[in-house]
Parts: sequence; structure tokens; C-alpha cells
Amino acid sequence: KEQHKPPVPSRKEKPVLGLKTDKNFVHCNAVEVINSAPKKLEDRTNIHHDEYGKPPSYLQEVNAAIAREKEIVERYVAEQCGYLTKEESDELMDETERSELIKKLKQKWDEVNSVYQKYCHKSVLDTPGEIKRKATQEAELAKLEEYIEKLSRPGPLVIKK
Repeated sequence: KEQHKPPVPSRKEKPVLGLKTDKNFVHCNAVEVINSAPKKLEDRTNIHHDEYGKPPSYLQEVNAAIAREKEIVERYVAEQCGYLTKEESDELMDETERSELIKKLKQKWDEVNSVYQKYCHKSVLDTPGEIKRKATQEAELAKLEEYIEKLSRPGPLVIKK
């Protein structure tokens, strides 16, 4: 039979007392670590596959989307600042399209004017809602008249994109 633990001392054995050591364990551990060889790292075999060092495909798709958005923003900023050439940013309107647009604006003006006439003849407007509606209709009529006047000017009409 194998013994795993040392046998229990008998009653007659006296314990060893007063054993002391002069060994400095902190210093000895430091010297042992300094003098020991570094640990060997396990061999990394995953660096030898075909896609090592290349960005993943999903990042290429994301970068392409970012580039498209950046191009759209740059084009918008260039349009707003007027950096595009006239050929890229302007377009001429035909006379038929112009006359059609004037006709539709005049129809819209007639509709707004018919509603406006109901409030126009009141000598005293009773509620704040009526006052506000009358003011908004006046503003809309003025805006429509301005658009009609601009479209009715002679000469070619240039549309800015």
C-alpha cells in the first residue's frame, strides 16, 4: 500500500523547535525570475490563411456606402455655394411648360381669392382664428402673385437645380 501522508508522530517524539532560516525569499524569487528563460508562446497558425491582413468584405461595403454619401454631400454643398458650372446646375424651361405653370398658378390664386373674399368684406373680425386665416390667405395670395409675375417676364427662364 502507498502512503499519501507521512505517519502521525508518536507520543514520545518531541517536535523540533526554533528552526529559523536566513533565506530572503523576496530576493531569491526576484533573482530566479530574472535569470529564467522567457516562456515559449504557442505557434499562431491563423496568420497563414489567404485573407490575413486584408479588411473584411463587409467593411469594404461600408466604406463604399460612406464614399457615396460623402460624394452626395459634396455635390449638395457645391450646388449651394454655386461651385458647379452652368451646364451642370441650370436648365431652361420650355414655353409650353411655362404657360402651363402660369395657368395652374392662376387657378390656385382664384381658389385662394374666393376663400379670401369671404373674410375681406367683414368690417370686424370676431375671433383670432379669423384674423389669422385672413393674414395667411393674404400672404399666400401675395406669394402666388409674385410667382406669376416672375414667370410672366419675357426672355428665357432658367431653372436652378
